[in-house]
Amino acid sequence: MRKLIWILGCMAALVTGGACAADGVEPVYGGCVDARGAPVPALRDEQLPAVVTTGVEGGLAVIRYNPGMLPRLLPLTRAFLFAQACARIHLGYPAHGDLDADRARRADCAAVDSLRRAGFLDAQGLGALAADLRLADDEWARVPGPRRDFALAACAAGSGRGVYGTPAAGQAGWNVCVRACAAPLYRCQARCAAGQCADCESAYAACIAGCGVP
Repeated sequence: MRKLIWILGCMAALVTGGACAADGVEPVYGGCVDARGAPVPALRDEQLPAVVTTGVEGGLAVIRYNPGMLPRLLPLTRAFLFAQACARIHLGYPAHGDLDADRARRADCAAVDSLRRAGFLDAQGLGALAADLRLADDEWARVPGPRRDFALAACAAGSGRGVYGTPAAGQAGWNVCVRACAAPLYRCQARCAAGQCADCESAYAACIAGCGVP
């Protein structure tokens, strides 16, 4: 089965819970695929009243995100919330509305597993993520529901294996390749306006296709 892929910049900062580089480079969002392996557009929307949302536009699932919403969040937390939104679509769940508790839990664990398996989340990072996800009452309206406890430490290692496939001997090289594809994606997204990044996504998809299968 196809691998759900998402790449964010400043990976070292994400893992340690620190900030991105001093030059102001923000995380790169993109590379999500749905249950059929089709690309899911990730659209920057600075008017969005949420950190990230999923929806259907023109008959297609999309992810919209606002990097300025809830500025107190760690970059790692934004990475998790984007990965959770991507996992929701990849798992075939409806893009509109809140998930029920069981589906939200599975998407949470799939997001954590994707971070772990890509080498972007360790035990220290998981603790920082869990602490940052202790949301205030008014913050719950800004993140994907339902309101819940994020019991991420209880997510079994490999809990996303049925979704993403099993890592093979070439996983490390594959990770390096897809991270390299993220650099031109960031430059492209930095130039385009919100909602007009289709060419960025298609170029990124072509780049990672050249990385082969891990």
